[in-house]
Amino acid sequence: MRMARPTRIDFPGAWYHVVNRGIERQLIFRSGGCYERFLELVSTLPARFGVKLHGYVLMPNHYHLQVETPEANLSQAIHWLNVGYSVWFNRKYSRVGPLFQGRFKAILHEPDEALVINRYIHLNPVRVKAAGGHQGRADSEREITKELARQRVEILEQFPWSSYGYFAGTKAPVEWLSTHSILECFGQGSQRKRQETFRRQLREAAAAGDWETDWKRRLKYMVLLGRTEFVAQMRKLLQGDQDQQTGLRRASKNGLAWTHIVRAVTKAWDRPWEELLHARGCGARETALFLGRTRARLTLKELGSLSGGLHHNAVSIAIRRFSPRLQKDRALQRKLAVIEKALNRI
Repeated sequence: MRMARPTRIDFPGAWYHVVNRGIERQLIFRSGGCYERFLELVSTLPARFGVKLHGYVLMPNHYHLQVETPEANLSQAIHWLNVGYSVWFNRKYSRVGPLFQGRFKAILHEPDEALVINRYIHLNPVRVKAAGGHQGRADSEREITKELARQRVEILEQFPWSSYGYFAGTKAPVEWLSTHSILECFGQGSQRKRQETFRRQLREAAAAGDWETDWKRRLKYMVLLGRTEFVAQMRKLLQGDQDQQTGLRRASKNGLAWTHIVRAVTKAWDRPWEELLHARGCGARETALFLGRTRARLTLKELGSLSGGLHHNAVSIAIRRFSPRLQKDRALQRKLAVIEKALNRI
């Protein structure tokens, strides 16, 4: 008899440590192109689902993400990621069947535990046998020579498939990765000083074999990490009615109305919406559809109905073509920046 799976706990503003492995621990990344494709999908999660990505590492047969969900939609976002990558992977390698080992694991943790989880994620590449570790356990019996310490730090610094460099300041920042919440744990200094402190501490931890695994002993009910009060509060949700969680998710989607988007777009173009709706080439309608999908979380059918009865396929094509155009069109970039600024004040 199989044990029941723990219920997902969804609420706006929740923080999760997400882990998923290949089926039977098989490889999910066979080449550099696989890692790159997965990161392409990951990079779209903030715009597509409104989540905040606070860290990641991609290992050959599994991945770790640190995710915050302002809209209580973790399952929707990760399901889309896993399915999208699995379809691409199966086509590329002419395989069939599931790629991942069941549903993903999500540990709900307090924001106060964010730094611990973040460090654990970034130390994952060092936490392997070749660097003196073994499945997440500190190698206390092995002498830490200068060469071993150097090797560990080198693995940390040079591993290409983690977000470590963005926090350490060795990679240029990207919009889709949120580093502020983690770096603000390092005091009130400048961004550069916080990054230097983050890098120094991670290098010291890697060299010493401090794998940041102690949090696992504090884990409650397999999915909760935090203070006693936090665990007690989350346990009530864990035992509660899932319909209430669905209500929370639906309520969180109503933060930005279509009318707000239309008002901001018409102001940016200084033309009536009825005129912009049928104008060709100006990009106003496509901008509104893009924001309706990414900011208001409207479905393709809902957007079609709100845009003069467009078919949902036409809406999908318009949104898909918007991003490549935005990268080249400076005037459109300026208009979108003005619109985003107006919407952020709502």
